[in-house]
Amino acid sequence: MFIKCMQFFRYFILIYSTFLTTHIYSQVKYAHENFKAPLDISLFLSGNFGELRSSHFHSGIDIKTQQQIGKNVYASQEGYISRIKIQSGSYGNALYITHPDGYTTVYGHLNDYIPLIARYIKNYQYQLKSFEVDVYPEKGEFPVSQGQLVAHSGNTGNSGGPHLHFEIRNVDQEPLNVLRFNFNIEDKIPPVILNMAVYPVTSNSFINSKNEKLIISPVKSNGVYELPDSLKISGSAGFGLETYDYLNGSSNRCTVYSIELSVDDTIYYYHEMDKFSFEEMKYVNSHMDYEEYILKNIKLHKLCPDPNNRLSIYKILKNRGIVDFSKDTVFHVKITVKDAYLNTSVLKFNVQGSTASYIHNQLPQDSLFLKTFFYNQQNTYQTPDFKISMPAYSLFKNINFTYSALHVDSIKYSDLHFVHSDLVPLCQSYSLSIKTNDLPETLQHKALIVSIDRENKVNAVGGDWKDGFITSPVKYFGKFFITIDTIAPEIRSITFKRNATYNVSDALSFRIKDNLSGIKSYNGFIDNHWALFEYDQKDDLLSYKIDPERIQQGMKHTIEIKVVDDRNNTATFTSVFYY
Repeated sequence: MFIKCMQFFRYFILIYSTFLTTHIYSQVKYAHENFKAPLDISLFLSGNFGELRSSHFHSGIDIKTQQQIGKNVYASQEGYISRIKIQSGSYGNALYITHPDGYTTVYGHLNDYIPLIARYIKNYQYQLKSFEVDVYPEKGEFPVSQGQLVAHSGNTGNSGGPHLHFEIRNVDQEPLNVLRFNFNIEDKIPPVILNMAVYPVTSNSFINSKNEKLIISPVKSNGVYELPDSLKISGSAGFGLETYDYLNGSSNRCTVYSIELSVDDTIYYYHEMDKFSFEEMKYVNSHMDYEEYILKNIKLHKLCPDPNNRLSIYKILKNRGIVDFSKDTVFHVKITVKDAYLNTSVLKFNVQGSTASYIHNQLPQDSLFLKTFFYNQQNTYQTPDFKISMPAYSLFKNINFTYSALHVDSIKYSDLHFVHSDLVPLCQSYSLSIKTNDLPETLQHKALIVSIDRENKVNAVGGDWKDGFITSPVKYFGKFFITIDTIAPEIRSITFKRNATYNVSDALSFRIKDNLSGIKSYNGFIDNHWALFEYDQKDDLLSYKIDPERIQQGMKHTIEIKVVDDRNNTATFTSVFYY
């Protein structure tokens, strides 16, 4: 009897564990009552956790601040200020608060800090003579209570408009889905499904008789999404989905929380956006259909991850999401999409499978094909004028590498090199070397590799000259050549006027730009002493606020600005003003 009971118990545990594996992800995980809203206004979002951005997943929520800067920002829970980071891009002015339970909250794009913190960080900036700083105060230096005012919202860093970026991180500094906590953010709208992709996996996979990707726009009928036409697949195929979530009170597209793909009640793919590590950010361009993103700005979640996509959000992967349709039968496919509040949308359709086989050339038809690059091996290729070296795991999957070069009369110092395709994303940088042509020795330190994008814009890559080659790490494929940068950055006055009189906290602002290689450093001086000039990268804005603690009132002052680009071309601006 005891043995039978134990057998039943093991069987129950097995069944229950299977249930948990497939369903527990749909349950709220962070029912945490201790956090309070960081703003005292209604919470409407312009962005949510896990959104697919151009080079990363969004690691928090973006709270609208009524198109204004200066809203009060409060500590979401008691703790202490553990980090203060100021950048010209990224989060701009940011504040980190560590809490007794091990969580850390992050507040980004701030306009300013409360006076106690502002004085502390300004002294640190003057000590380092740097606008950009990353400071970790001692644990007992800045204790805060829940609801304490710590800063004001702003638009600093890489911000597209006034808002507060807010994160919750765990003890390992992994960002967590804020919408899984109990904040008063309303969402009663189910996700919207816009497009579905079907991918042939091999050269012998055919979708509606074609060995090419198919994009279909589902239609909604009686609350369920369906395909407008029949679908026939022979061989193996994978799927992709363009889907978005909308929250109440906002027209902004947000990302969904989970996607599940099942075929005949077998789950082949399931992901959820609960958390990820910052190390995983590089996988975003593999998670989405990079080709569709570059060509059409469509963000499709690929439900058949590449071999070198190691995202932890994938909770169930059967055969990496790839389904074998090589049977003359009807397959029942269901894709279920949920947001963080478990509002659900479903796409259902049938696939007519087929045992039909087709003769298809396994070799690529592209005449530029040179060799296969394997994602899990180091890959190299070179000619007398070109070298490429890719460390193992630089690629997300194997590629049939292509390369060619072309002499262009308007390009003076090298050929134009076509390195594979800009539609293929990379996991990490590779080394690119291009031979220089007729480059004078006096210009070697001014030379750099540049790329040409699809809008024919020239973008700096960089690099150093050695033994006739310019070599640089590169994060993408595309078109590359060598040019020189001998032009100094531009410094142009915006609000500053020579011999004008300014008052306390008046801003003296300038526009600083560089034509090619990019700004490497900027420094401002008042009366020959280093002064704090704040740099807003997105607007090319450099500004100085009159500081009565550091300059004397009632006299004439000199101002000097020095801006250096990546090829060490230097621009200098000097003038005088009164305070």
